[in-house]
Amino acid sequence: MIKQLSRRLLRLLWGSIIVVVLALVFIAYLRPSFVLDLANRFVMC
Repeated sequence: MIKQLSRRLLRLLWGSIIVVVLALVFIAYLRPSFVLDLANRFVMC
């Protein structure tokens, strides 16, 4: 039972990560200047 729950949570986590990455790629195509600004802020930190 615990293994099944753990496996489901892991699968949900990976699915969420994939969705976030795909959303960031979509935003990068729509507004490349926004992504460049975020990258610059991250590097300057």
